[in-house]
Amino acid sequence: MADEVQRVFVASVVEEDGNSLALGCFSSEETAWQVLRTFLKKSDQMLLTSSSVVVWDIDVIGEDGVNVLSTMECKDCPVCGRRTFWMDLENFSALCHGDACAAWVEESTLEPGVIDCGWPPIRFLKQAKDIDEAFKELFKIGDQMKAVSKVSNLGDKEPQEMLDEWRRKSALGSSDSNNGTQNDGSNETEGE
Repeated sequence: MADEVQRVFVASVVEEDGNSLALGCFSSEETAWQVLRTFLKKSDQMLLTSSSVVVWDIDVIGEDGVNVLSTMECKDCPVCGRRTFWMDLENFSALCHGDACAAWVEESTLEPGVIDCGWPPIRFLKQAKDIDEAFKELFKIGDQMKAVSKVSNLGDKEPQEMLDEWRRKSALGSSDSNNGTQNDGSNETEGE
């Protein structure tokens, strides 16, 4: 005779409009987490606000039969910018479930009061004194990645054209602000 199930694990997500979507009822916690993580990889395609894994004890009446294992909130990822960054505020940790990103933040398990953060694609790892500093570090990487992607999308001649345009505008701006100073590289001013 098969072992009787004593508890079940339920993974679910909540949409922005308050709708709750149950992802399934499982006999193992590991399976519930696998299903939830797979679903969260597509969270940028939906308007989700939170997710949870809850364990229910079978044949227990009322609130004593339920225990919330984890509740996570969905945010925009500081690195890739997609809405795939899931934060567990109770056991502070955050992970981007977006493809090829996996930016993360969590409290250090070795040094109390220290926050670790990282971005695996470039093997970036940093320790910060607080959560705000950790997020600033991840936002810096995101900004650098956006700048690189914009430059890499430019045509062969566009970078030089942009530089020439910037130099031209800078020269015009400095001649206007110098009130009569020539901007041809000489140090002579008008009227001399």
